[in-house]
Amino acid sequence: MNKRVVFLTGVLVILIFILLVSFFLRGSEKKVENVDDTNKLVVVSPHPIKFLLPLIQEFENETGIHVEVVSQGTSDAIDSLIGDDNIDILWGGSVLVVDPYMKFFYPYQPKSEEYFKEETAEIDIRCTCFSVVPSVLMVNRDIMGDLEINGYEDLLDPRLKGKIAFADPNRSSSSFEHLVNMLYAMGEGDPEKGWDYVERFIENLDGNLLESSTQVYEGVANGEYVVGLTFEEAAVTMIKNEKHISVKYMKEGVISTPDAICINKNSKRLENAKKFVDFMTSKHTQNYMACVLGRRSVRRDVDPSSLVISDNQIENLTADKEYVIENKDKWIEKFENIFMEKMDE
Repeated sequence: MNKRVVFLTGVLVILIFILLVSFFLRGSEKKVENVDDTNKLVVVSPHPIKFLLPLIQEFENETGIHVEVVSQGTSDAIDSLIGDDNIDILWGGSVLVVDPYMKFFYPYQPKSEEYFKEETAEIDIRCTCFSVVPSVLMVNRDIMGDLEINGYEDLLDPRLKGKIAFADPNRSSSSFEHLVNMLYAMGEGDPEKGWDYVERFIENLDGNLLESSTQVYEGVANGEYVVGLTFEEAAVTMIKNEKHISVKYMKEGVISTPDAICINKNSKRLENAKKFVDFMTSKHTQNYMACVLGRRSVRRDVDPSSLVISDNQIENLTADKEYVIENKDKWIEKFENIFMEKMDE
């Protein structure tokens, strides 16, 4: 074959490739442009994107409903839903954090609620439980050296000063959960007796208070911090991607709280939102969530995840839900005041 034929053949191949790519791109653009506003959902969520994507893709494949995700910390996510009728669903945030905002949510009883565990079925009808989330410590083994980190008391080690990742409990529901957990655990069941520990813990933060839960687990995974106070599934996700991470269940006790899916009462796509809630609490989805993603299901008929330790291996604590909700604002204000005092010293 002469050089001219080879050259022309090469040019032809390149032109065909360009035409195919252009056709694909036009098809993709058309698909996005043709999404009917009534055939979509807008979801705001503090969950890790890597956790959300497989569940959303499966929902879209099964229902044909296009999902737009707005990724925000819990506090900002709640504000967004309240201030924007175009946001249909809040997906994430513990029931303790979202409870004061129930008046903004649409009451809906999911089809599979009869299979829910007792502690997750008794929540307000305007808030559907999605998973059960223990608070945990996430440790970077590569940089922890000879430190022993097995609980809250270990976080007071002077060698950890400035090396602890913790988010503002007013912005992150997982951090507020940890604040509640440490008050009950270090107060030996009486949260008002746990503030001495909280004050010493804040001192060891050395002025570091992060803006979101994402910064906590990513900061530990990236080696910016030795240990972070986070939630179980975030740590499991990091383990699957970063082998130098380990999860510690606080030896003083662990509080596990359900997180929520809440429908905006002003949603213009209520039927789509209901389908989303039903899909995310279905046995198929909850099974996948437990087996593949490492979250604890809210359903009685779903086997525990093999990616996490069993409930009976955890030193479980319980908190008085009504008492926590009643004191939430006061506790956050007290935490912030102590933090500012330490900053001024």
